[in-house]
Amino acid sequence: MPEPEELLARFGLDSFRPGQREAVQAALEGRDSLVVMPTGGGKSLCYQLPALANRGLVVVVSPLIALMSDQLRRLSEAGVRATMLASGMQEGHNAQALREIEAGTIQLVLAAPERFASAAFREALARRRVELFVVDEAHCVAEWGHDFRPDYLRLHEAIASLGRPAVMAATATATPRVAEEIATRLGLRDWVSIRSGFDRPNLTFDVVSAEGKGAVARKRAALMHVLGGRSEIGALPAIVYCGTRRDTEDVAGRIAAEGIASVVYHAGMSPDARRESQAAFMEGRAEVVVATNAFGMGVDKADVRTVAHWALPTSLEAYYQEAGRGGRDGAPARALLLASRMDLGRLIRFIKDRETTVQDVKSYVAGLRRGAEDEVRSIGHGELGERQRVLLSIAERAGAVELHPGGRDGLLVRLTGKGSPQRAYMAIKAARDRGWESYRSIERFSTGAEICRRRQILDHFGDEEEGRPTVRCCDVCDPDRALEEVVRATPVTSPRRRGGAGVGSSAAHAQEAGQPVGEREFEELRAWRKDRAEGKPAFTVAADTVLQEVLRRRPRAVGELIEIKGIGPAFCEKHGESLLEALEALEALEDGRGAGAGATVVAS
Repeated sequence: MPEPEELLARFGLDSFRPGQREAVQAALEGRDSLVVMPTGGGKSLCYQLPALANRGLVVVVSPLIALMSDQLRRLSEAGVRATMLASGMQEGHNAQALREIEAGTIQLVLAAPERFASAAFREALARRRVELFVVDEAHCVAEWGHDFRPDYLRLHEAIASLGRPAVMAATATATPRVAEEIATRLGLRDWVSIRSGFDRPNLTFDVVSAEGKGAVARKRAALMHVLGGRSEIGALPAIVYCGTRRDTEDVAGRIAAEGIASVVYHAGMSPDARRESQAAFMEGRAEVVVATNAFGMGVDKADVRTVAHWALPTSLEAYYQEAGRGGRDGAPARALLLASRMDLGRLIRFIKDRETTVQDVKSYVAGLRRGAEDEVRSIGHGELGERQRVLLSIAERAGAVELHPGGRDGLLVRLTGKGSPQRAYMAIKAARDRGWESYRSIERFSTGAEICRRRQILDHFGDEEEGRPTVRCCDVCDPDRALEEVVRATPVTSPRRRGGAGVGSSAAHAQEAGQPVGEREFEELRAWRKDRAEGKPAFTVAADTVLQEVLRRRPRAVGELIEIKGIGPAFCEKHGESLLEALEALEALEDGRGAGAGATVVAS
């Protein structure tokens, strides 16, 4: 058996990064392993080197074509005989790849998870001795994780069908809990845990809090201060992540107006348009890409100097994976998070939109049965939307369906006629709990201004090592005073959404001063509060001052509701929709009374 150092030399490298040698050694010894390394930490080398040992085929499952294409290029440059199979390849490519696998001329094959539904692919692999089965981006197996892929749930069957070779699960974002879930779902046996440490010493972490009136203007000022090179380190190239497609267009336009070449990237664009945006950024024709989280996985641009988040991502894991795309060349880079309570409201809506019920699952299964023949339904790849994938996964957990490969292009769903509502409920509850846990992780990070940001990240991932930054650490430990001054000095120019009054107007000033509210409306909300308290003291729901501020602002969505002081995520989860309905009913009553009716007011 060759030594890891011998294989490393064949790649033209002199030394291993932390954790790499241990991972390669485990693979050479035929042991299962879970390799957790931060983005840019060198996970791919851990399974590329074993392919050079020529002890059998290495199969690598990867979620994105861009990721596989980039790895294939690098493997070819390093002298590894590799190929890939995925949809969208040139005509005849996949057939040629299968012939090469069967002939034994290939050392490593990269494949998308849905390839295992192809009988031809499975037959080609069966003619080879698979020495190592690699699940890259293994966090995709963790249901309701930020990159959850239902196709990954079937990989344990693919592993068993290949004679149960050694398995390496590799990821950059697994917390200890997610790591255990990955190991369970993939059936890892006596596995080696390799965690290289999550610290990225060359990254500086800054969180800018933008609240209340002028929040958008302050975000914009902070972003342009950094991207304009008026900070202590180089700022470009840069990735700016936004929460919505609309924001990507708006922010990119603002950046371009400052003379910085920028492109947008989001799932609403055509594939050709996305490819062109990515190519422009990778080739240096664009200095900034403004994107949703559809951009990034598999995009390896080593010299990114800034990763900015215009809005909060869905979890701290998602944030750190995206922030980690900066500074992969080892030079100083910056992670800038522009945070506001409005973003928290957006995340709460996202969680609520994904919620489902046992009845939803039953209805979905009934719909499958209507289109089934002999209790079997065929579903083509790409046919399922996100919600349908979730419902199908819960139905399987509940025992209502069984999933099987359905040939080259699909999935076979066998309806069992059984299924446990209790198991479905438990799966739904676990998903909801994980969603709120993810929410709380990013909420704590974005608002916790007393604890080092780096320390918060390391603690979240269970890394007890001391952070050793080689650059300015973060806004908590060593604030960027110039950036703070820019944020403080920005003028308030954003208009209020309701009533058309500017924030500098007398109406807005009256709100800030605690403008009295109508007594009748106030009593209506107090009655609502008493009902929601269910016999408990009224203050356990909300204080009078909170109800008065609700009446002043008249929020129409949870995202607006959470901006009110005294209202937090727990309130929104339990009472948010009910309060918004009460406000709508109140406005209907007001309209019915007529504009000329008088009203008694209540002061704060």
